[in-house]
Amino acid sequence: MSLSGRSLMVVLICALLESVHCAEGSWFEIDEGDGSLLIPDLISKYGYEVESHLVTTEDGYELTMFRILPRQPSETKKLPVLMVHGLMSSSVDFIIIGPNNSLAYLLADNGYDVWLANARGTRYSRKHSTLSVDSEEYWNFSFHEIGYYDLPAKIDYILNTTNNNKLQYVGFSQGTTVFFVMGSTRPEYNDKIALMIALSPAVLITRVRSPIVWLIVEALKEIKRRKIPYGDFEIIPHSYLSYYIAQGLCAEDDPENVCYKLISLLTGFDPDGYDQKLITEYIGHTPAGASINQIIHFAQVYMKNGFQQYDYGRKGNIQRYGTKKPPVYNLKLVTASILVYYGLNDWLVHPQDVLDLVKVLPRVIAAKQVADERFNHIDFVVAKNVRSLLYDQVIEAMEEYSQN
Repeated sequence: MSLSGRSLMVVLICALLESVHCAEGSWFEIDEGDGSLLIPDLISKYGYEVESHLVTTEDGYELTMFRILPRQPSETKKLPVLMVHGLMSSSVDFIIIGPNNSLAYLLADNGYDVWLANARGTRYSRKHSTLSVDSEEYWNFSFHEIGYYDLPAKIDYILNTTNNNKLQYVGFSQGTTVFFVMGSTRPEYNDKIALMIALSPAVLITRVRSPIVWLIVEALKEIKRRKIPYGDFEIIPHSYLSYYIAQGLCAEDDPENVCYKLISLLTGFDPDGYDQKLITEYIGHTPAGASINQIIHFAQVYMKNGFQQYDYGRKGNIQRYGTKKPPVYNLKLVTASILVYYGLNDWLVHPQDVLDLVKVLPRVIAAKQVADERFNHIDFVVAKNVRSLLYDQVIEAMEEYSQN
């Protein structure tokens, strides 16, 4: 069978790269089977030194961070970087597209000490000092607790371990949401951030274009209207079966396969940025687990057109907050230096919502639109051209803030 010009080029590039193998038919330097590996094994496989670190929060959740050590020493010591993933995902967001493309690897290549967060409830952070992961009590959290408890614990741990007083922060989607929770409810942590990179900040979400999100919101409204009881529980936990199901359903020879359609209906259509082999491997890691309350909290922000704490209902709010309505997060208190990137074709985070957010924040360095007009939400972590369109610019900006 003859190879197309593009396929031949990919094969030649892969052959020239020592110790790196490309999955057949993929744009990226990845292997078939990457979706079945644990993150530390995946990082080690591609030649990076990785460590696992356990952090315990004030409320007892035991969280795992993966540390990627600098690939080569920098001439000057650089501040460590904390990277925080999106909803229902894990730290795989920053490594899945392999070496020479993934942001975490590129940072390590440039001499950065990279720390990859895994939020509570994900497959790598499912322990508690007293609670069972099978109990309702364990799952009684939303993105508020991730911002209020998880991030401060991780930041303090990193700074103590590396003997620094500041770090740089990279957040994608929910990884930005939780940062703004922390910055507004524990403002003292703003002084520990040299620069915050916000990739598709999911904070003001009033103009969502995804029909899948609309359906979820309507379903939640109906549950509330009918007063259907439900408890705190995990939604869509990680399963090794999802990888093998994806291999069967997401046919590479069908550009309109079910995986492409579902992802596009959720995040926006970008056929030129889509790589089926990569998506199959990504599905091996994602979903990684989350609380139903995280979904509900995002839906509340969308329905109420405001960035506020979790709404427990009138009675619950009075008991918890002392007010009938949940408090609004005061974004004026988020005084860290922030650099924002957004996509025009993002069906989850509308560009106008991002610009409205920028107007509120006191120290935004710049809000930059990704140059490709088709760039959507998931493209921030898996697009074929994400390095040239975004990551190279991000690293260049981070260099200015890389030292104390």
